[in-house]
Amino acid sequence: MSENTLQYTSGRGWLILSGGNTAGSPIRADALARAKSYGITAYISTADDGGDSLLDDMEDLGARSGYFIDPEYDEDEDIIEEIKTASLVIIELGSSVDSLYKMLKGAALEGIRQAYERGAVVLIEGLAVNLFGRWIVTDNGEIKDGFDWVKNAFIEPQSTGVEDSRAVRAVLNEIADAVAINIDSGSALALGPDGAVEVWGEEKKVTISLGRKYLEK
Repeated sequence: MSENTLQYTSGRGWLILSGGNTAGSPIRADALARAKSYGITAYISTADDGGDSLLDDMEDLGARSGYFIDPEYDEDEDIIEEIKTASLVIIELGSSVDSLYKMLKGAALEGIRQAYERGAVVLIEGLAVNLFGRWIVTDNGEIKDGFDWVKNAFIEPQSTGVEDSRAVRAVLNEIADAVAINIDSGSALALGPDGAVEVWGEEKKVTISLGRKYLEK
């Protein structure tokens, strides 16, 4: 893979793509350690418990005071203002990719972008990582445009490679210039300033697979 294959939205912060939190995983602590000392922690969650367990865990790890962002009810200007000054933004998804996509698209995503550009750490966990690639797979299995923070990428959490992901195989078969990124639970791909790329987690299970366009070069 050439050094230019993995491209992502530039900023002063870090984009942490986690395959999912696991017991004893160091990823949340590592993200917290990488965050700047200014600003609050902003949480966005569609988990069944409303993000309570996430908040409790982060507080146990020593996270700065923070609050949940509710894009469904807050005004756009307020959402952007609340998020853009955060030093750490954490996003987790319950079971519906479609619902989180709708929630983030617009003001919330703009606030996250501004925070990231200013230097915030953006930690995205589990199925939520799917939204930040070039393509996503909707709740009913349809391939559609994602937020494209990681360029030409399809990001699949809780998996280790092409062989155990039907969605990855479908994307690579249909789209010649796709870059598939599989991130197992307890592992993370960390993308930072000036092209910095790191793999986090105890086992560091991150796999990148290339579409036909790259293999033909």
